[in-house]
Amino acid sequence: MSAADLTPEARQPLDLAAERARSRLDAGALAAVFAGGAAARDRARWLLSLLRDDPAAAFDKQQRAFQGRYERFMHGQQLAAKYFELRNRHGLAKEDRDRLRLYLDEYISLQVHESMGQPTIQSQASEAQWRRWGKHIESGRWLTCYAQTELAHGSNLSGLRTTATYDTYSNKWEIHTPEPSAGKTWIGGSGSSATHAVVMAQMCIGGKQLGMHPFLVPLRDPDTHELLPGVEAFDMGPKVGAPAMDNGYITFTRVKIPRTNLLDRFQVVHPDGRYEQRNKEGKALTRGGMTLVRVGLVEIAAHHAARATVIAMRYAVVRRQGSSSTLGGLEPQIIDYAGLQARLFVCLTTSWALTLTGQHMRRVYNDLQAELQAGQSSGLLGIVHGMTSILKACATQEGLAVVETARRSMGGHGYSAASGLADLERNQPTANLTYEGDNNMLLGGPAANFLVKSLRSGGLPSRAEFAFLRSQGASPCASKTSEDFLRPDVQAALLAHRASRLVRALDALRAAPAHEGTAYLDAALSARASRAAGSVLIAHAFAGRIAALRSGQAGDVGVPLSPELLDALQRMCAFYTLEVCVLRELGDYTEDGHLNAQQADAIRAAVAGLASAIRQDALALAEAADMDDWYLGSPLGHSDGRAYDRMIAWMRLEPLNQQGDAGGRDARGVLKGFREGIGRLTHGEVEQWNEAEAVKQTQLRREAKL
Repeated sequence: MSAADLTPEARQPLDLAAERARSRLDAGALAAVFAGGAAARDRARWLLSLLRDDPAAAFDKQQRAFQGRYERFMHGQQLAAKYFELRNRHGLAKEDRDRLRLYLDEYISLQVHESMGQPTIQSQASEAQWRRWGKHIESGRWLTCYAQTELAHGSNLSGLRTTATYDTYSNKWEIHTPEPSAGKTWIGGSGSSATHAVVMAQMCIGGKQLGMHPFLVPLRDPDTHELLPGVEAFDMGPKVGAPAMDNGYITFTRVKIPRTNLLDRFQVVHPDGRYEQRNKEGKALTRGGMTLVRVGLVEIAAHHAARATVIAMRYAVVRRQGSSSTLGGLEPQIIDYAGLQARLFVCLTTSWALTLTGQHMRRVYNDLQAELQAGQSSGLLGIVHGMTSILKACATQEGLAVVETARRSMGGHGYSAASGLADLERNQPTANLTYEGDNNMLLGGPAANFLVKSLRSGGLPSRAEFAFLRSQGASPCASKTSEDFLRPDVQAALLAHRASRLVRALDALRAAPAHEGTAYLDAALSARASRAAGSVLIAHAFAGRIAALRSGQAGDVGVPLSPELLDALQRMCAFYTLEVCVLRELGDYTEDGHLNAQQADAIRAAVAGLASAIRQDALALAEAADMDDWYLGSPLGHSDGRAYDRMIAWMRLEPLNQQGDAGGRDARGVLKGFREGIGRLTHGEVEQWNEAEAVKQTQLRREAKL
């Protein structure tokens, strides 16, 4: 039987196998580089196996796509308990816990307990407080949430209205919500699950306001789980995604808590009401801790971008479509359409760029923490805060764009939950844009402010990433040919010129006298400057990692790396830099004459050549993300290539297709409730069509037009 005689479903596994055979790159080595080393790769595989191979299949995801919000939430409660059993049994450290929760693939109610509640208490409670509370928090006996955002205020901390008033007579704090709009809102885990909240409240002593401080406030009775007197908390209701998370709304009506429930590592209030700040230098650790969340968001954005890319790339290999035929008489694989390649290769190279950037930021953050914990006054603190403000916004926006581009590349089938991308997109990639700092606010505020301040202070000479702040660059660009633009130094210079020019323009705008329209111009220019700086940081991390791998200075990767593998990484870096950071932002380069039309054409030709070279290894580079089929949850993106067979089997799981008590059909296979609904139509039991009335209405419409 010839290849042309095979059915599409029979041909799909063969196409995927043939595609894998095209690449000369070592799959294990690619996965090691992508994970940050062979040890990290193997550790991730082991963590995933804890969920996938659970004897009771407690973490099975097959039914999730068919469940409503209530079912997803209740199942999430069971997942949370099983997750805690695993993390306690294996004594998992924070990094492993974070990875394991990511593999749960469900934003469960205790997510905030581990990502914000517990870390805040650990970093801001005194040693004595942690000795008293820590065992309950670590074991899960107490489940915490982090209550900062209010209905009327988010990022403007000074505008928060919840108060904590100290009463010297009772030696207690009174936590109070002055009006409904001051209710704590969007508080993850508070709607039904959390027993305690870390409440950020305005401290008031003797009529004097002392600013926002953290307090540990019990919400629910530890035995009955009933809300405590004065506490009102309920679920916010359906959201765009995250159905298993009980984001809640909380109010406090003069709730009394002990004086010692103020987290007092950095300040203490004495029984007589005296306020004493202490360990002022150490308080920098709390700011360093806030940046950790944003580092994590960069990593998560990269992870989901890679996940979407491998699904879409596999599907593009096994999907054949088109009127033209190949030499074997087959319809072409859609991956061979240049238009689709352009989109998928952006997804591929962006996922790699964000992944290596996340690894770089994790290393920088670890350096910062080491300095702070050693008692040093770290110059990294402000830099890392600024970098994470920029990268959180840029990475999450690019990551979501990858997920959406990947889904749309799958055509009509991408709209089905069988793609594995519909539920993914509605959850973290979308939410990442607005929590821990709305991206527009970050780009126009902290990120832009950091860049202007750094420019004015001399340009951060200690950091190579910010060399662009110390030079204005040449204009116009001297490079002319496609070969010129393939040089890493030329690519770096292009990005540096754009970022330097826009930051300097922003500085000049802010230094000039304000006029009507200044605020609007500032907002637009701030975002452009911050995005340009983000391009520099991401491309620098990508290129820097490749250079370190080539020179053997990247640490112990754990596997030998061939020249072909390193060249493949270099091509991806060049494609990302030229396509995503230059051509897609071409106006920023042409408005000052840095690039002209001929140079833009030369860059396009360079990108086309890179795409042709990437094509052979595209699947191997996507599969370097090393994601298990159980985790991907994508019939259309399965590693065996049987997309059509698996989609049909998946469709049969829809409850509307099932018979029995839990199914949507009766014993005859007829939809339950059919007779009471549209069955009335098919049996002629509703008012029938009135032809005379239809003619009359048509005539009336004609007369009305006249």
